[in-house]
Amino acid sequence: MLERIREGSQSFTAKAVLVLIILTFALAGVGSYVTGGATTTVAEVNDAEINQQALDRAYENERSRLQEQFGDMFEAVSSQPGYMQSVRANVLEQLIQQELLVQYARDNGMRVSAERVKQEIRDIPAFRSAGQFDNDIYLMALRNAGYTPEQFAAVLRDDLIRSQIAQAIGATEFALSAEALALQRLQQQTRSGAYIIAENQNFVDQVELTDDDIQAYYDNNQQQFQTPEQLKVAFVQLSKAELYNQVNISDEEVREYYDASSDQYRTDEERRVAHILIENGTEDAQAKAEQALAELNEGADFAAVAAEYSDDTFSAEQGGDLDWITKGSMDENFDNAAFALENVGDVSGIVETSFGFHIIKLLDLRAGEVTPFEEVAGDIRQRLKSQQVDDKYFELQQKLAEVSFEQPDTLEPAADAIGTSVRTSDLFTRQNAPTALSDEATLNRIFNPDLIDEKLNSDVIETADDRSLVVRVLEHKPQAVKPLDDVRSQIVEQLRVEKAQALALEQAETWKQQWAEQGEPEADYLTLDAVSMDSQSHPRAILRALFSEAPAADGSAALTTIEMPNGDAAVVALTQVNEASIEGVEANQQLVEQLQNRQSQLMLQAFVETLVEQASITRMQSEE
Repeated sequence: MLERIREGSQSFTAKAVLVLIILTFALAGVGSYVTGGATTTVAEVNDAEINQQALDRAYENERSRLQEQFGDMFEAVSSQPGYMQSVRANVLEQLIQQELLVQYARDNGMRVSAERVKQEIRDIPAFRSAGQFDNDIYLMALRNAGYTPEQFAAVLRDDLIRSQIAQAIGATEFALSAEALALQRLQQQTRSGAYIIAENQNFVDQVELTDDDIQAYYDNNQQQFQTPEQLKVAFVQLSKAELYNQVNISDEEVREYYDASSDQYRTDEERRVAHILIENGTEDAQAKAEQALAELNEGADFAAVAAEYSDDTFSAEQGGDLDWITKGSMDENFDNAAFALENVGDVSGIVETSFGFHIIKLLDLRAGEVTPFEEVAGDIRQRLKSQQVDDKYFELQQKLAEVSFEQPDTLEPAADAIGTSVRTSDLFTRQNAPTALSDEATLNRIFNPDLIDEKLNSDVIETADDRSLVVRVLEHKPQAVKPLDDVRSQIVEQLRVEKAQALALEQAETWKQQWAEQGEPEADYLTLDAVSMDSQSHPRAILRALFSEAPAADGSAALTTIEMPNGDAAVVALTQVNEASIEGVEANQQLVEQLQNRQSQLMLQAFVETLVEQASITRMQSEE
């Protein structure tokens, strides 16, 4: 009943304000599409497109994750030929798989409500301040990440939809105790045998190389010897962070804002009221209300009268309590009567509204307050500073764009116009670009062939961290293959290692044959006596081979040769399998859960692979 009263109390003014708010959001959404410009499609997945912006954003996120993972080693790792290209390709495949999951969910009626998305946003810790959702922090975080609220909500909605599928698949998988016990038996199993290692370094001196070998390797592995494309650029940078340090807000400005915006820092008076409602449409409604009022005037308990007379059955069970209300939240007549009561315990006369006849009692009140200036001065100063920085940034950004366009073959006038200097880089590749130029969107613009060929000022490039750049290419070195003489020593070293490994493997095969024919090889070997799978006393590659081999049917040694990760070769003999006893042992519940989780992951992977096989997917050449 309380909700009906509040819904019915919406005035024309309130509805008009609501319409304006809706229009504001609608126009903001339209604006984001209108001003966004044309986008490049990098993949088509059935009837949906994945654009360059989505790929760039996902790639940049993955690049940041890898940088955090590898730390100081990231530059060395990322400079390996083709490494970052493979990362980009993997990111695109992930986007394709995510899109397929969303399409499947929608085709099969899976939905996420707008309210669920809003609640998820409110619950994200990064958007909270003092335990409460902070809209300013939320909008700033989205802006820094390059999202509009609509885009972020769409991304979150898709994530929630995908999670429905993952949860559905995961919930159908299970592991039996017998499976866990079988795995426990395998984990506790030990094996016996022996092995010999042929170290490749012992064969390096036996390697003979010819010029033809070197030339053939060079011709067949050109990709290894390519120098990446390099640029040297001049650029002018406008940064909000630098402007922020230049702006000062006086105490007088803070006070003026506070005085002019005092309503922002005022809390409305709140009243806790109870009521008795006699609805319209009932016979003799007014007479019934008058009878209830008469009983109250004679000293009857308000809660008891509400329980007997009130048609608002929910509040009647609570003694008529409607909880706290503020001015304007109820029907106008109800509002006026409730806020006319002067003292706690006062009871109104009969109040008529569109819902019927009310009798209102004031249970408690909280006076409105104005937050003291001292408590909000810091926030006001921060707000005013941010506003001035935004205004200054926009003004200088426009000036930078105008001057750099009017004088396209030099950056000096543009730098002078915004009060900064022209910065010049050394030669750099995509993988070792200066920090100021290292985000993916900026690199795509800088390495654009038109900008390289013309050697004129670029358009203003806006970055996700509130910077604006204008760049001009000074020098360009295209991708090229190093001359053979420059890489000869590298090729010789590589070929010696490869041929030495081949000789080591030949030796291991010889030992294996001797072992099979003679019962043991003509070389010293190391024994393995009832070792477990997780033994630390022997190389992991040897143990993997030992536990991968099936016992020989005739009881003889089961032999295998392997290439080890360090380039050595080995022959491994399995002579005995020692099964573990698990009689009377209960299955490890944690192991059961691990098996179930693994099975869920495998099923989800298989499900995604099936979607990929059945889909119509076209991958375009993405911008590099």
